[in-house]
Amino acid sequence: MASLLQPDPSAYDREFTFSRIGMVQRRMVWTYLDRMLQTPGMKVLELNCGTGTDAIHLARSGHRVLATDISEEMLKVAREKARQFGVEERIEHLRLGFDDLAELTTPPVDMVLSDFGGFNCIDADHLSRLVDPIARTLKPRGRFIAVLMPDRCLSETVYYFLRGAFRDAFRRGRHDPVWADLSGTGAVTWYHDPKRFARLFNSRFKVVGLRPIGLFVPPTHLEHRFGHRGRLLDRLAKWDEWFSNWRWTSRYADHYLIDLERRV
Repeated sequence: MASLLQPDPSAYDREFTFSRIGMVQRRMVWTYLDRMLQTPGMKVLELNCGTGTDAIHLARSGHRVLATDISEEMLKVAREKARQFGVEERIEHLRLGFDDLAELTTPPVDMVLSDFGGFNCIDADHLSRLVDPIARTLKPRGRFIAVLMPDRCLSETVYYFLRGAFRDAFRRGRHDPVWADLSGTGAVTWYHDPKRFARLFNSRFKVVGLRPIGLFVPPTHLEHRFGHRGRLLDRLAKWDEWFSNWRWTSRYADHYLIDLERRV
């Protein structure tokens, strides 16, 4: 998840990274990444790395990661986690915001990764200014994978609609950004339609993969309702897996994963 006001790292891990719903959704992303990154020693640039959970997973799989985030507090936790897992030699941590990406001078990488809503903290105009900087960091035919929240969410809408909370049920469909709670702070959040996101990057990238992440598994802000129901979450995760190749469902999930290949 993402915010303009950075959340407390310990609260972020408690409410998202290590929440039961958060772990179920993250496993869906890792399953996709692991199928792609099958050659040891691939190089990954991670944007909005947060507390470093994805970087550690990639490093433990034998890859080298440049993990970046705008929050020094997040990076401090990420470095300590990497040390605890014994992968600090495979991960370089760097304080870097989206607007600093154009100044990055590292050699081209195999993949750029932005997991769980980093791009939901900026609007479409800001996204369009990142197309060329991201493309320049990649090798020809390198992959750019983003996981972000769409402007619809079926499980969220059904949950709030049945409780008569109609404003919350359809909040993602508004054209204006939404103020969302996050780990004791707040976030101005933009929800991006997968097709529009793909069009923004079309000049330098082509879509090679698109899938829902959390079509049936609910959003993490419903952890208090569903987090203790392990069997139900496992069943919902199975349903997500069955529908994972139905691209059109991506707009109606809590998140979606879009896989873009850099044009030569």
